[in-house]
Parts: sequence; C-alpha cells; structure tokens
Amino acid sequence: MSAGMSPSRQSEITQDVIKSVVHLTEQRDELTLLRGLLESILEMLPGVPASLLCVVPAPDREGWILDQTCSLPEPLFPFADWLMAEVGSLSADAPTRQFARDGLGYLISSLGIQDGQRKAIVMMQPAWNPADLRIAEGMLKIYANFARVLFDSERDTLTGLYNRKKLDQKLSELLAGRMSGSNRKRDKDTADYLAVFDIDHFKRVNDNFGHLIGDEALLVFAGLLRHALRDVDWVFRYGGEEFVALIKGVSPGTIASILERIRVKVQGHSFPQIGQLTVSTGYTAIIDQQLPSYVFEEADKALYYAKAHGRNQVCDYRGLMSCGELAPERALGGTIELFD
Repeated sequence: MSAGMSPSRQSEITQDVIKSVVHLTEQRDELTLLRGLLESILEMLPGVPASLLCVVPAPDREGWILDQTCSLPEPLFPFADWLMAEVGSLSADAPTRQFARDGLGYLISSLGIQDGQRKAIVMMQPAWNPADLRIAEGMLKIYANFARVLFDSERDTLTGLYNRKKLDQKLSELLAGRMSGSNRKRDKDTADYLAVFDIDHFKRVNDNFGHLIGDEALLVFAGLLRHALRDVDWVFRYGGEEFVALIKGVSPGTIASILERIRVKVQGHSFPQIGQLTVSTGYTAIIDQQLPSYVFEEADKALYYAKAHGRNQVCDYRGLMSCGELAPERALGGTIELFD
C-alpha cells in the first residue's frame, strides 16, 4: 500500500480484502466459486471490466468458440475470435497471461481445463498499475488454492467426477429448494431426475482383464456419460461401477430419450482391450420425496429391476409402479450388490 495512504483508508481496503476472501471461500461448488471470484474482483477493482468465459474447439474449423452450455454470468464486453484463441491457448503450465492489444492491457487466467473445455476470466483496462495487478493476481491465487482444495474434497480420484459426498449435498439442496418453493417458475411439464447407472457384468472385466484395464474402462465410461449430458447436469461416481446423474428441468419424454441415447452409446462403444460393455439404468423424478435417501432408493429399485430382467435397459421407477411391476412399499436404502 502507498506510504501516503491514511490509516483509515488502509483499514478500509484491508476490510474489503478480508470480505472478498471470506465470500470466495464460502462457495462450495465450481459454478458458485467462479461467480464468487468474479464478484470479488469487480468489488476489489471497480474500474476494471472482468468477465468469465468458457470456450471449446470449433467443430467445423480451426479456432475456439463459446461453449453455450456453460452457465456463466453475462459478459461485460464482447469476446472477439482472437480473445477466445488466447484463452484456448492457456495451459496448466502457463495458466495466466498479460498482454496489450488495441490500446488495452489484458490479463487472462485459466480457471479450469477439462476435456477440451477451457474456463477463464478476462480483465482489461488501458494500463495495469502495480497495485491493481497485485490485487488481481492475489485473488487468482486464492481462487486456485481454494479450487484445488474443493476439487480434492468433492471429486472421485479416478474419474474426476463428483463423489458420493457431493451427491448427498446437491440432492439435499435440490429437495430443500423444492420445499421452500424456490422452483415455482419452472415449467410444470418438466422435472428434475436422478438416474443410477451400473455397468453390466463389470466384475468379469476385473477378473478377466485385471483392475488396470477395469479402471481404464471406468474412465472411458465416465467420459461418455459426461459428454452425453449438459453443463447444468451433475454427474457422480457413486462407487465401484455405479454412477449417478442429476438431470435438471426436462420432460418425461426427454429424460427417457437422454438415458436411452446413453445406453445405445455405451453399447456401441469399443472399450480398449475389452470390446463391448453395456449399462443398466434406473431413474426417478424428483417430485415429493422428503429425504435424499428416498430419491436414490427409488432409482435404485428401478436399476435393480433392470438388472434382474435382462440388463442393458433403462427403467423408470414411476412407470414400473404404475404398471404394477414394483410394489409401493418403501424398501430399505442401499446399493445394488446382488448382480455383477
């Protein structure tokens, strides 16, 4: 801080920094953490335009385009092709870059690189003074450190998907939102769904090919699942060969189509050294359940039915209930252990 700054001004700035750090580290998932970083930087540097963006490789040409599936705040300025190319060139080894172009000084920093998708923050002003640069770089370092801690605590170490702990948290939040009425604006013809996926006969994969090949198959399956769903959906590894997805705001016909498409995609994929694998899926609408365990139990019962009746199929809990294939009694919660 400047030697000529008054003690009261120094105290005010210190309090602002503390508040921003506290706000940032209160976040508990990637999207709110990104929003928290943006809000903190805009608060700490009110004269510096900053925007989040997410880019992916262009499918029909060289270069990068905005990923329209990313749920990020509206940008404060337009993203030119050259700026998206700069973001696309960021790497884990060189995550931050400062440069000048067209009379403006830019500071861009990577906020995550996964499966070709790159999230970043872009800040610009006519010229960066040392004090502003220190604040911006400091907030980016705080974000990076906290994001690493958050990632390690809520991700599966093998696949990088969210873990069971994160599933419990998101499902609890979803049910709490429904009970509080915060979802009133939702289209009455849509709902949120929980789907449970179990790779068929996976024990045979480990027995015949070894756990290293089995782990590779789990990685491939995780990638297929993640790419088949939207950015607003949540994908988890529940344990072993069992995966879970929270799919938000779709119609009954759409959820059936999505899950069937995933089943067909898995069946048609050639897994390295294994060949063909199939997946059984059970799902349920998240409507009036009181506890997260009740939601999972419904999808789990549908999954159990799918595996007991031939595997490689998608079963809807409420559909099975309506046609009398499942009894209305609520069973004890738990995961499937009877089939491989």
